[in-house]
Parts: sequence; C-alpha cells; structure tokens
Amino acid sequence: MRAAAALTHIVDWYARTAYDRWEGGAQTPFYCDPARVGHFAIAPASLAAGRDDALFRLLTMMAMYQSRRDVDIMAIQRGMSRTQAAAMGSTRTLRVLVDDAGCALARDAEAFDDRCTVRRDFARDRATCTYRPRAACHVKDTTMAIGRMGDMGKLATSAWLHVADAGGLRTLATVAVASTASPAAAADYLVDRIAQIYRIGVKLATMYVSALATPALAPGLTPWWPRIDGNHLIVVDANVGRVIDALRRRGPRTYEARAAWFRDRAADIDLRAIRSDWPARSPRLVQQAVYVFRSRSNRAALGDTCSGTETCHAGVPALCPFEH
Repeated sequence: MRAAAALTHIVDWYARTAYDRWEGGAQTPFYCDPARVGHFAIAPASLAAGRDDALFRLLTMMAMYQSRRDVDIMAIQRGMSRTQAAAMGSTRTLRVLVDDAGCALARDAEAFDDRCTVRRDFARDRATCTYRPRAACHVKDTTMAIGRMGDMGKLATSAWLHVADAGGLRTLATVAVASTASPAAAADYLVDRIAQIYRIGVKLATMYVSALATPALAPGLTPWWPRIDGNHLIVVDANVGRVIDALRRRGPRTYEARAAWFRDRAADIDLRAIRSDWPARSPRLVQQAVYVFRSRSNRAALGDTCSGTETCHAGVPALCPFEH
C-alpha cells in the first residue's frame, strides 16, 4: 500500500474511532483532566486565556512524557501531591524556590543546565549532587518526587530560568510573532527556543508548541492560534517513527528527515473530505492520528475493541500494533 493511502486509512480510523471520543473535538484534553494527571491538571479557562502560569504548567507537565509509556507517566503525575506538582508546574512556586535556593547554580540557566549534577542515589534512596551533595534542595526534592531518571528533577527549574530570562511564555510568543514572517515560522521559532531547556529537545518542544497552536487538537484551548500556526509541525516519537520507517523503507533515520518526509505526505491529505470541521490540511493532525493508532498501551487503556482481535479496524494490518 502506498504511503498516502495508508495514512489516509489511519486518519479515517482516527476520525471514526478516536476523535471526539477519546480526544479532540468536545473531549477535555488529558492535560486538563485531574482524573488523568492529578494536580498537574490545567484549568481550561486559564489555558484558553493563555495565562503564563497555565502555559508554564503545560510545558513542564508535557516534558515529563519521555522514555516511558503515557499511562506510566500519568500514574506518576497522579501520585504527586499538590505541593510536589506546584514545585514543577507553578510559576509562583518556582519563583520562590529559585529565589530561596542556597545554590549559586540556580541563578543562571546556562550554569544550571551545564553544572547542576543532581541525580538519584539509589543505594541510599535519596537525591544527591556533586556541587553540594548534602544540602537540602528543591531540585533534589523534585527528583525524588518524580521517582525516575535522576536528572529529570532539573527540568522544571531549567524551564523556569529559561522562561524568566525571556520575560515569560506569553512574551516569548509575542517576540516569535514579531521576529518572523509567518505564523508557521513563529511556531518554528518557538520550537527552537523551547528545545533549549534542559531535557526537552525538539520532539517535546514540538509537542508543546503544536498543542497551543493547532486548533483541531483541542478546540478552544489553543491560545497561540492564529498568530502562531502549528499545523505543519510533526512530533516523531517511537510510534510515529515506526510507521514512517515502514512506509518510507529507505532514507536517513534522523528526526529532521523523518519529520520532513511525513510532512510532505500528510500535506496531500484533504482532511475536510474526512471531517467537515477539520482544516483542509494539517500534517500535525495526521501525525496525531498515526500516534494514537500505533499506541497499543493507550488504546488498550481506553478499551479499544481492536485489542486482541485478528482484523485491523483501520485496514492497515501491516502497521497495526495489535497484529504484530
């Protein structure tokens, strides 16, 4: 099956099975749902208004979704107390924690990213570092609260230092619009800037910016649209990468090459022929369909009836996660 036909089959499946049922449309996005992310949940009204605290909470909460299944990260987030969640996602709380920190490294984004060595000491069941190993530290507290990959504890403080230097995320978005020639270019600008935060990188920065600038993903909750347009952005995670490699068959397996290949094919799909309320073209929405289709654990957790059957409901058995 040709790539365009396979992607169209998956998007059609997404429209029939997932959109407006599991996500998108009238559904509350996972990042606004306390039942899924606990105290990290963002008030929809605050997000729709584009308030800095909501934008920041979304950034740090989304940045946790790496190297583990979504359902596992959600369980970690639900298990964190209100105080622990605030230490990662509240601009007010982080401002106080950083100002009160006794560590000189927590004063500058570059110094913090390069020289902070906070990590988990599994033998002693604590967090430590090289700079001040026995000193109490909010970064160490966050490391233990997350309970995985010791340097993940640096993420929120790095984000706060970078964002504060930029004057806040709302200001950064305004600068992006003023510094570029188009809404799509403004999205690219923001991805580049946000990817510089410790442990975020291009994939997570792309997921974040597109969540705020691609209306079909969360109607009414994309405050950066239309001055910033994320429809062309592509998030290449392991699931999407497997589909790209299966359909492309050859070519460099870099993030940029995979994203460019997918964007070109997805741009040819007329989405309005599938759902009248979708934009005519949105490679990001096509990519989201592929992500949901390939995510076996998420589909099983949502009670997908395809789980355990022998026939792929999307008509692309070679790509179905339940067929292999």
